[in-house]
Amino acid sequence: MTTHVMTENLATEAETRSARTAGRHAMAPAAGNGMNGSLPTGANQIVHAHVLSRGVTDLQAKYAEALDGGLIRRTVHAAYRELNRTARLKTYLPTLALNQAETRLREIADRTAAAGTPEVETVETRDGMTTAA
Repeated sequence: MTTHVMTENLATEAETRSARTAGRHAMAPAAGNGMNGSLPTGANQIVHAHVLSRGVTDLQAKYAEALDGGLIRRTVHAAYRELNRTARLKTYLPTLALNQAETRLREIADRTAAAGTPEVETVETRDGMTTAA
């Protein structure tokens, strides 16, 4: 008889526990975001803008003597737009854009140092690409 009573008590405790945890899971933030319980994976524009802004500041400090700040900003944003057009996973988009922009800026700085001119004028085409003129 004691076993039967313990089993009943354990069953009641298990039901109480499941009722408590079910309430917790129903209140999870991801459940109420319209994504069927999964976490959001899209681009976070606020974070992207912040990362790009810090990256532009870092690149302006790095290339301050060779290139104009406006050129650096335009190059970074053009690289971001180009990658954003075709990217399926946008989580690392700002980092990839900054790397691509730094490669372009390094090439421009090397060309201007070799030519002896202080700066290269760039032109943005209709499709958002930045080219040296």
